[in-house]
Amino acid sequence: MNLVVTITYNAIKDGILPPFFACLAAQRDPDCTILVIDNASRDGTVEYLRALDLPNVRLLLNDENIGFGRACNQGIAMARELGASHITFLNNDTEFGPDLIKDMVTALDASGAAGLSPLIPYYDDPSRVWFVTGSYRWNRGMIPYHDHLDADRAAVVTQRMPPTAFAPGCCLVFRMETFDVVPGFDPRYFVYWEDSDLCMTLKEQGLRIVTDTSLECLHKVSISTGGAFSDFSILHFNRGHMLFVRKHFGVMALFAVVPVSLVKTIINLVRGRMALRQFPIWIRGIASGLRG
Repeated sequence: MNLVVTITYNAIKDGILPPFFACLAAQRDPDCTILVIDNASRDGTVEYLRALDLPNVRLLLNDENIGFGRACNQGIAMARELGASHITFLNNDTEFGPDLIKDMVTALDASGAAGLSPLIPYYDDPSRVWFVTGSYRWNRGMIPYHDHLDADRAAVVTQRMPPTAFAPGCCLVFRMETFDVVPGFDPRYFVYWEDSDLCMTLKEQGLRIVTDTSLECLHKVSISTGGAFSDFSILHFNRGHMLFVRKHFGVMALFAVVPVSLVKTIINLVRGRMALRQFPIWIRGIASGLRG
């Protein structure tokens, strides 16, 4: 059995839930159970979820917003309880075809990898790539860099199943035995970086992640967090950045990474992507991550 886990938080306003659950309802996979974990929504999301007419859906309603990684760990615990062989993490700001979940499991088992992502194009322009493979680069501050971001998919998709240093948690399947080696997501990441951290930990354990480019999941990028340059995103992305570098590369690596992050932030200010009033938010995120 494959347990599909999705995390909701005040999602009604974004209009993403009806098409997402329509995609789930259309899945041609008899061995699939869906677990929806709500992080204390207050906007009617819980009422919407309770009214869903899907026979294979389970609800777990948290009393507080515990963050994305900790909620995913609840999904891992439920998968163990149910005796699942696989677990799929799937953001509800995605849309996909009726065979995606089944085909991801089949492809993962054939690959021998620990985890697998499909090709992820932009929802509003499926000809452009949001994710195909990822890497970490010191000149970019060791952020999880999306190779070929915004590229034309026809030009860059040349392999069926390329290896990748990381894969985003918006659509990612694992064999459950993976979590016998790695216990789950690091709960210190509230949102952002928890998927990159998990992939790096798997790499350190000698386990692989691959992308199956014959499979596709369309992503409505950053719609649930207000965009990449919202106050929320700036705070938690930069906090997670510092946690990640310190954990995997040591304190000394921060002397290389913090200046890179500062330069990028200044560029974003100059280009108008960030407002000057947001600079203290960046500082707070960096300081919180440095404290661990």
